Amino acid sequence: MLDFLSLKPEVFGLDINDRYIKIVKLNKKRGFLELTSINEVKLKPGIISGGIIQDEKSLSAIIKTACQTVKGRKLKTKYAAVSLPEEKSFLQVIQMPKMEENELKSAVFFEAENYIPLPLDQVYLDFKIIEPVVDHLNHSDILIAAMPKNIVDSYVSCLKKAGLVPSVLEVEAEAVARALIKDETSPSPVALLNIRENSTGLIVFSGHSIRFTCSIAVNSLQLSSPDFALISLISEIRKYLDFYKEHVSHEHLLKNSGGTKILLSGEGAGIKNLPQALSKELGIPVEVSNLWANPLLKKSANSFSKFYKEPLSFATAIGLAMRGADGKSDITF
Repeated sequence: MLDFLSLKPEVFGLDINDRYIKIVKLNKKRGFLELTSINEVKLKPGIISGGIIQDEKSLSAIIKTACQTVKGRKLKTKYAAVSLPEEKSFLQVIQMPKMEENELKSAVFFEAENYIPLPLDQVYLDFKIIEPVVDHLNHSDILIAAMPKNIVDSYVSCLKKAGLVPSVLEVEAEAVARALIKDETSPSPVALLNIRENSTGLIVFSGHSIRFTCSIAVNSLQLSSPDFALISLISEIRKYLDFYKEHVSHEHLLKNSGGTKILLSGEGAGIKNLPQALSKELGIPVEVSNLWANPLLKKSANSFSKFYKEPLSFATAIGLAMRGADGKSDITF
């Protein structure tokens, strides 16, 4: 987080997607985070495609207007915590020998070459140490995140043209997990299924961190008329969860911590009978996430009807705003 002369600026969450932008501003008050500002603006097709900005001029103008027309309190800050496209990101948990923090950075960057499918000079790379639920003593688990430089640079350029300062740039999965996982800790694996209007993100979280992510080419609009789309979604979820179970056996969790369950979020979370259909076919519990189960979040006395009607469609923006309001320090590009 930006820290200038020990003064931390106010930061709002800015969720940028192929189909819309969403803004959320939270205010920290008496230990809680209260919603103060919100906005949602649809984007015309083609401005962003597959997470790649195609029309920087139009997008920057829309972002600027959206910031000026928020519902609730006016935004009095230009600092934003901004999401980067899930489909262009790369996250991986790696194991490293225990070492001093000053040695770890160079060691992680050297080891990352074995996992990232792009040359390191073409990506921005960051990492965080995953604190174990049960101490494993002989190694450290490290979550590394990489994003192509050309993608990040285009978002930064667009934000600056809109008059904003991107104080945080993070992968969408990090923001979603922050919003939905209580205290950002889960003693057993939880699969977050973030069903959006452009695609679906599958995020496996356990212990104190994300363990696995992927993007599924099924969206909430397709699931509104289920049949083939639902069959395809179930098939992809099953494939990726099986992969996770086979390849992530080193997690250090409490004994009898329980099995995986799925929590739904995003624009498609409220699709009728979707939890029941997924649970029946996958054989595991599936629930709609409860944003208000997060003890930090407090319902505002103000009227934000759109938000309270469909709060899970703002999960990414909420997670970004939480980081901005609470000074969280995770992965940042």
